[in-house]
Amino acid sequence: MHRKLLIVSATAEEATPLLRNINGRETEFPNLFFGNLYGHSVDVLICGIGTTVSTFRLTRLLSQRTYDQAVSMGIAGAFADDISVGETVQIVEDCFADSGIDDNGTFLSLREAGLAKSDEFPFAGDFIANPSPALLPYRNVRGITVQTTSGNERRIGELIDKYRPQTETMENAAFFYVCRMMQIPFISLRAISNKVEPRNRQNWRIPQAVDRVNVAVAEYIQKMHHSY
Repeated sequence: MHRKLLIVSATAEEATPLLRNINGRETEFPNLFFGNLYGHSVDVLICGIGTTVSTFRLTRLLSQRTYDQAVSMGIAGAFADDISVGETVQIVEDCFADSGIDDNGTFLSLREAGLAKSDEFPFAGDFIANPSPALLPYRNVRGITVQTTSGNERRIGELIDKYRPQTETMENAAFFYVCRMMQIPFISLRAISNKVEPRNRQNWRIPQAVDRVNVAVAEYIQKMHHSY
């Protein structure tokens, strides 16, 4: 069965292998490329870094085009010691981890501050869950989304204590939010480029992570082709 898929990546660099694979060509729509893979139509949206620009670009696109499924792809940092650099994971729940207030040195989420309801769609507590994650050979993880990446021991410890996260990105919760609100099925695949630790670029493995997540997305699309 032919399906129309939307792949969402923060940067073109994170999706370059896939764009080559589908012979991606620019559309009239800003930051959008199209192609075909394994019998499916594949659009690739470069949503930009951070929640503001990614929310705007994704909402604008989904207001004008329809898709059978959206796939978020890219790199991520890992909190958990048992997640290796280069490993691909499926994020199944995420939250806006730095959206809240500072109450005399104590961070409160909007829910904790009484500014948001814990059961207001699409939230359950502070998190947004994927109601239909894919059955994939990757571990399912809890992510957090921040606008300032974590690079010191104190902040990292605070986030771990509060949210028990396994991964960190700068856009993924926005992707979850828009997809849930626009009622489009979705999954999120990320490959780990670095540990969330005091900033040390020497330990980053971005090219390796980019290669791994692009392979994972291509294999997912291929599996989808063979399942119909």
